[in-house]
Amino acid sequence: MHDHALPDRHAAPRYLDPFAWLVRMVVWALAVGVLALLMASNRAARLDHALYDLHMRHWGWDPGNDVVIVAIDPASLDALGRWPWPRELHARLIDRLTAAGVRGIGMDVTVSEPNVAHLQNDQAFAAAIARNGRVVMPVFAEAQELGGMLQEILPIPAVAKAAAAMGQVDVAVDDDRVVRSAYLMAGLGSPYWPSLALALARLDRDAGSKVLPGLRDNALDPRSPYLWERDNLVRLRYAGPDGSFGRVSYADVLNGKVPAALLKGRLVLVGATAEGMGDIINTPDGNIPGVEYQANVLAALRRGETILPLNLAGQFLLGASLLLLPLGLYGLPGLHRAWRAAAVSSLACLLLSVLLLRLAHLWWPPAACVLLMLGGTALLWLLARLDVLTRRRQHRRRIATGFAA
Repeated sequence: MHDHALPDRHAAPRYLDPFAWLVRMVVWALAVGVLALLMASNRAARLDHALYDLHMRHWGWDPGNDVVIVAIDPASLDALGRWPWPRELHARLIDRLTAAGVRGIGMDVTVSEPNVAHLQNDQAFAAAIARNGRVVMPVFAEAQELGGMLQEILPIPAVAKAAAAMGQVDVAVDDDRVVRSAYLMAGLGSPYWPSLALALARLDRDAGSKVLPGLRDNALDPRSPYLWERDNLVRLRYAGPDGSFGRVSYADVLNGKVPAALLKGRLVLVGATAEGMGDIINTPDGNIPGVEYQANVLAALRRGETILPLNLAGQFLLGASLLLLPLGLYGLPGLHRAWRAAAVSSLACLLLSVLLLRLAHLWWPPAACVLLMLGGTALLWLLARLDVLTRRRQHRRRIATGFAA
C-alpha cells in the first residue's frame, strides 16, 4: 500500500462521510485532553519562550525621549568614590533635577537604613525630595535571615514621608531566568504597591486616568500576610538593547555638566548601570541594568505598548478550537495527506499568534497546539506504516504457505 492522494471525484463523498467525522471528533477530544495536560504541566513553555524571544528581537520600537536615565555608571564611581555614597549627594542631585524642571523622579536607589553617623545627610535628602514634590522611592521584599519570612523594606521614615509615592521594584523572572514580563502591582499579603514605573507614570494626570492593564490573578484569596502577592501581569516589548533610552551620568548632572534642556519636562529614573553593583537583568535582548528595565516598563505604560497574556481559560479555548483546523482541512483538495493538513494548520497557529501580538497586543503561546498537530500527524503516519508492513508480512506468509502446499 502507498499513501497516494485520492482522485478528486472521490474527495467530496469521503470528506463528508459521517463515520469519518465521528472518528475525527474522537481524535479531537483526545487531542484536547492532551492539550490540557501540556498546559497544566507547562511542558511547552521553553518553546513558547523561544518563539516569543525570536519575535521580540525583530519587533523593536522607539521609546521617544520623555524618559531619561541618570546612571550611576563607572565614570560616576570614579568621580565620586566607592558606593554607597553620602546621601547629601542624592540631595544635591535631586535639587539639580528640580532646578532643571523634570516632570518626576524615580529613585531606584535603596535607603532603608538611617545613616546614624550623619543624620543631617538623611534630613537633607528628605528635604530635597519634599522640595521636588514628585519623587518616587523603592519598596522591596527581603528575608532578614536565610529561610526567614519576607519583610517589606521601605525607605527610612523621613524619606518615606517626603516622597510623593513609593513603588515596588519586583522583577518577574521566568523559569529559564529570563525577564519577559512585569507585575504592575505587588505586596505582602495583597498586591497594594504599584511598581516603581507605574507609580512614576501615575504622577502624570493622563497616565493616572487610564485603566490599569495586565492579567489579573483571581486566586489571590485567601491571602497570606507572609506571602509576596503579585497581580496585573504584563508582557514587555523591550524598546531595544542597552542604550535605547536617553542616559546621562550621575556625576555629570551633579556637577552641572548636563544642559537643563536635556532634562526639562522629562521623567527621570536614577539607578545603577555599572557592572558589579548586582542590578543586572537578563532579557530576550540581552543583559540590561535594573533601571533600564524600569524605563522599559514606564515607557510601555505611557505609550500603550504593554502586552496582555491570555489567561489559561483563554489559551485553552483558543487552542482547543484550533485543533479542529487540521481535522477540518484533511481531505480537502490538495490536502488529502495528513501531514499537509497538519503543516498548514501549524503555520496558521504561528501566524495567529503573531497577528494577535502585533495587532492586538495579546500573547497566546502556540507551542502546545503546534506540537500536538505535528506529533499527532507523525503518530498517524507511524501507525499507517506499521499497518503497511503488517499487511506485507501477511501477504508474504500467504504466498509462502501457498507454495508449500
